[in-house]
Amino acid sequence: MKRNTLTTTAKPYAMLGAGQLVSAIWKIDRRRSRATHRFNIYRSSARTGRVSQLLRPADVLDLVKLCQVLATTLAEDGCVPAEQRRSLADLAIKLDAITRTRI
Repeated sequence: MKRNTLTTTAKPYAMLGAGQLVSAIWKIDRRRSRATHRFNIYRSSARTGRVSQLLRPADVLDLVKLCQVLATTLAEDGCVPAEQRRSLADLAIKLDAITRTRI
């Protein structure tokens, strides 16, 4: 089985969180084209330090908040194509409005 070289050799350039959900973002330099980004999402227990990719229904609001933070962070990265940055910034604004009115 081939190991994922992204997660074993590169450090994430950003770590984000909302509630117990955490996301790491990696920027991969493609040299001949634009950098590409990859991210993951996992649940982390502050009490035990354990992590899991299994989410609970109670995590949905934090997931929306985390998506808003991810969209904002990626929209501010100059390596993301301009059209995609605009879409992500628009999404971040919409998600922010949703999470502010739902809390």
